[in-house]
Amino acid sequence: MIPGMQNTDVLVVGGGLAGWRAAEAAAKAGAEVAVVANGAGNSPDIHALNVPVGPGDSVELFLSDTLESGRGACDPALAEILCRGAVALADEFPWDRGADGSLDMLQPVGCSVPRCVSIGHRIGAWALAKLRRELADRVRFIRGRVVEIQVDSSTKARDAGEGAASFTARLEDGETLTATAVVLATGGWCGRCDFSDNPPELRGDGIEMAKKLGAAVRDMDAVQYEPTVALAPGAVRGIPVITTMLHEGATFRNRDGAEFLPDRHARKADLSKAIFAEIAAGRGVQCPAVGQTDTRRAPGRSDSPKSEPSLEQAEFGVWFDATAVPENVLRGRYADTVRRYAAAGVDITREPMLVAPAPHTSLGGVVIDTRCRVMRPDGSPIPGLFAAGEVTGGIHGLDRIGGNAGTEVLVFGRIAGAEAAGFSENGKE
Repeated sequence: MIPGMQNTDVLVVGGGLAGWRAAEAAAKAGAEVAVVANGAGNSPDIHALNVPVGPGDSVELFLSDTLESGRGACDPALAEILCRGAVALADEFPWDRGADGSLDMLQPVGCSVPRCVSIGHRIGAWALAKLRRELADRVRFIRGRVVEIQVDSSTKARDAGEGAASFTARLEDGETLTATAVVLATGGWCGRCDFSDNPPELRGDGIEMAKKLGAAVRDMDAVQYEPTVALAPGAVRGIPVITTMLHEGATFRNRDGAEFLPDRHARKADLSKAIFAEIAAGRGVQCPAVGQTDTRRAPGRSDSPKSEPSLEQAEFGVWFDATAVPENVLRGRYADTVRRYAAAGVDITREPMLVAPAPHTSLGGVVIDTRCRVMRPDGSPIPGLFAAGEVTGGIHGLDRIGGNAGTEVLVFGRIAGAEAAGFSENGKE
């Protein structure tokens, strides 16, 4: 090893839930783990996640909803692992419950039945804090950004069955680390867009690093728009408003106050298209001058690789009117949203919210198998390289049902970490 270079069994690149979940699984398996990250990605904003254990629900119905939403582009094996793996999550966290002790479930768009569970609508932030706290003395955390991953020459011997692969990761500050196995959990690339609910560090770094290592990618032009991202006031601009409110009585209204919600059970893609159509017809609401810059966005960028219709400058939106939702429901289930808007001078129990669709999830990414191994174009795995979360493609197809992002990072993060630890110990797939 080069003097000054740090070594570990498993290197996790990414500090969101997929990354920390992978670190947890690898550490539990006995591996020495290092996490390198320059942020938590979208994970702190995960409101809730899907578990198919409510009345009238099943793994089969959950899978059917997921595949239907994906419009034929899901990898069925990955989708099934997502839905079956979700069941165990029902007993893992202290979920919100009703007075009778049953799970307090919400119905996200694209789901046939109520399926989303949460902890005060802050499951992402809650789970992140829990993992970081529990792993503080077991996982080495390095704040920084990995800019390059190289495969050591020993990997050629590994491919020939003569030894373990070894990776060298170079950080932006020049520091280097070596690892027997790497888990990519860097998120997607929607942070490239001028108007998005993603933090700007989500620029597709992991996908590009994987490609340089020989990985196959898929569906790179597939993007899911979140239909209800705040346009104004400036203090909330770029923050998504949870769409489960639609099942509680919320609706969309144009500049004339006319309702145009196509279907409360519509998928996110259909809701976004309806809003785009209303704006294109001249019935959108012009965004007032924003008095406070959205600190999540880096201004002036428009380097998104997509060709979808967009609101990059976000000049027009529509009203997301939740005033018909009972006030006790808003102040209970949606307390964070009520507080956030109140701090910005808006009472959402009395006033509508100005929103617009924004790039939310990059649905394509690195090709993985059911063990989270990163695959080459010829269908063989890259030894020692694993991936989980939005950096991957194939799980959601061309549209993701609400609540599946949180389920995905927890289910696949665990698989990736366990597999990486196993590879590090055994030196083989």
